[in-house]
Amino acid sequence: MKVIETDGIVLKTMDFKEKDSILTFLTREVGKRAGVLHGGKSVRSGNAAKAELFVLNQFEFSEKPNTELVRIRKCELRESYPSLRQNFSKFLNASYFSELLLQCEIPSVDSQDYFDLLKNTMSLLSEAQTGTEIKLNFEMRLLKLLGIPPNLDNCLQCGGELWEEESGRNPAPKFSVPYQLDANLGGIRCPKCCIRSPYSTSLHPGSLAFFRVRQKTLQSESVIRPTQNNLKELDQALYVYFRHFFGRNLKSHRILKDNSWKN
Repeated sequence: MKVIETDGIVLKTMDFKEKDSILTFLTREVGKRAGVLHGGKSVRSGNAAKAELFVLNQFEFSEKPNTELVRIRKCELRESYPSLRQNFSKFLNASYFSELLLQCEIPSVDSQDYFDLLKNTMSLLSEAQTGTEIKLNFEMRLLKLLGIPPNLDNCLQCGGELWEEESGRNPAPKFSVPYQLDANLGGIRCPKCCIRSPYSTSLHPGSLAFFRVRQKTLQSESVIRPTQNNLKELDQALYVYFRHFFGRNLKSHRILKDNSWKN
């Protein structure tokens, strides 16, 4: 029986029996695991706080081959991120991040990269006033970890150029009318190649230019600042991109979208 001690962030919690909880958590070292936390629903046990969504715990667990659930032997709370459960908008963003990661196949060799991405994002989100750009940065980093960042250099349908080189400046979009991000192709369609498809979403030139700069820097301190419309278009485009990759709808995104763009 293998015993593992590692940090883990709770992605999902389910009631189990009268006082226990089944936790699904992303670990720093061995990918995702699920196991029963005894007393996870009991205040008296001292484990209720450790069974909350998005908390960072130190786990000690054992696992046997060909078994779905690990045996959680010890669980110590490291960081609770209370604002993520007290602020509705932050809760929706954190729920979306968790649902994305629940869909991912995360091999042990890559586990620390995914864990660090989630931990750093939760820390930023817990202190931020708005999570819109934090969400975008998370999505783009996740696409890179998954090895599926969209190709923004050329039109993947006709191979044509998308950008005009300008001396001393970031390249500007070649066309002044909308492009498309096509999830099925894995990149951009130029305006001449745009089609009606459930896999394609429109991006105006300003949104595409911001997207390209942010993809290259992966930093919120980019020279180009996004408009509300840029962020709204990219929200829908990346949702369609993830939906195509995972082959299913993401339930948390619909609620997050309704809350983020309701005004």
